[in-house]
Amino acid sequence: MAPPRDTTGVHGHKRGPIVLNIFSRRRLASRKQRLAALAVFALAAVLGVGAYAFTASNTIPEQSAGGGSATVSGYTEVGKSYTFTANGEETTGVELILKGEQEPSDVKVALTKAAPTLASEWSDCPKADISELAAKEYLAKCTFTAAIPDGEGLKLSVTAVSEGEVIIG
Repeated sequence: MAPPRDTTGVHGHKRGPIVLNIFSRRRLASRKQRLAALAVFALAAVLGVGAYAFTASNTIPEQSAGGGSATVSGYTEVGKSYTFTANGEETTGVELILKGEQEPSDVKVALTKAAPTLASEWSDCPKADISELAAKEYLAKCTFTAAIPDGEGLKLSVTAVSEGEVIIG
């Protein structure tokens, strides 16, 4: 029978099943780490592709945004004449001469005892009845919705705009 094999290592350490067993565990642990790293990499790749696919499918229409300002200058009333009923006891309309930088696109008037408080007190002056008299002077002919009895038409209020419509709320 052959003598037992010497399993003593270079430094006097005994090599044997324990050393081989530890070596096998290291290789196994290393293989698990590689598989885990590969799984993490694969998951990151899948998530990256999914995120790209999600963002690539979004569409946003063209938009505009901005701000600005402009000077709002008023109109100056430089002349007026009233129209009365045949007996002279009620006012039915007014013609105004407005001075301003631009022709009014809409004019509304109110003839009341005090400052107007109701939207129904205002009368519209049709665009067809607004015309240019001279440079920067415009005539607006306005007919009141209801005749104003003498003594109740003490305050004339005028509202005019160069763009859009006057809205009394």
